[in-house]
Amino acid sequence: MDMVVSHSFLARGMETLVTFNPISVHEDVMLDELLERLYSTGFHHWPVVDDQQRVVGIVSDQDIIQAATERYIANVSLEQCRKNYQVPISSFMKRNVETIDYSGSPREALARILERGIHCLPVTKDGVLSGIVTTTDFTREFAYSSHVVHDMAIQQAYDSEPQLVESNTPIDDVRRMFLEKGLSYVLVVQGDCPLGVITNRDLRRDCCRQMARSLFDGQTGKSYKAIDLLKTTSCLQRTCTLGHAAATMYEQQINAVMICPRGEEYHGVITEEEILRRICEVELAKQPEAVCTCN
Repeated sequence: MDMVVSHSFLARGMETLVTFNPISVHEDVMLDELLERLYSTGFHHWPVVDDQQRVVGIVSDQDIIQAATERYIANVSLEQCRKNYQVPISSFMKRNVETIDYSGSPREALARILERGIHCLPVTKDGVLSGIVTTTDFTREFAYSSHVVHDMAIQQAYDSEPQLVESNTPIDDVRRMFLEKGLSYVLVVQGDCPLGVITNRDLRRDCCRQMARSLFDGQTGKSYKAIDLLKTTSCLQRTCTLGHAAATMYEQQINAVMICPRGEEYHGVITEEEILRRICEVELAKQPEAVCTCN
């Protein structure tokens, strides 16, 4: 039996999207402890709370890696390396956190996520942390909904000219390319054959693994090539639907998937962000008074 939810899943309450009682951290937790948590859990963001469970900040995997990178010193002892990471997360967490009340609407939450360029919103109730809603939650609900955008063909939304990277490119060169060109993803190819997508998130996870391995196992990272970071070789045709793409992303826990060429067609990439923007545009058209910066 197909799983189908409401025609517009965004018209329902926040309870269909929210992860309740999310893992949070106190602002006096140290960087080395959080780096270990990132390494062991794979979570991307942690709300930071005070003793009353009020949200006072948020820390993402990107914040953790940046803070660790700034304090990393090559060729020092493991003990000294750990000492360098003995700093509280209050010193680098993001303050003035964007939150949404539990009584708010999914439409509002999605609009604010896209407008701010963030991937999650802490959800509060009576002023304290109650849950968290992420882009993955929206992707999951959309994938199994009958939303009007669900059956839109990928060819109307995918990037047909992604940045290409050869499979044997060193990961350090890939990172440099991301920084210099402001990329969110690249398509890894071997000659004319597309192999898969590497995203910013993939690079952050790899960086975290390398740092944690050095910090906790005393092992130095090995050299990687672009092909080593591919999580999946899944490929969709341009005629597949956005709903199919969203289901693929959710089931494989990825936020981008490659579109394979057929005949004279070009290969490309469809992203979670682009799918959510298409949803937002439709919702804005239905409710013009809503605030939704989708472009």
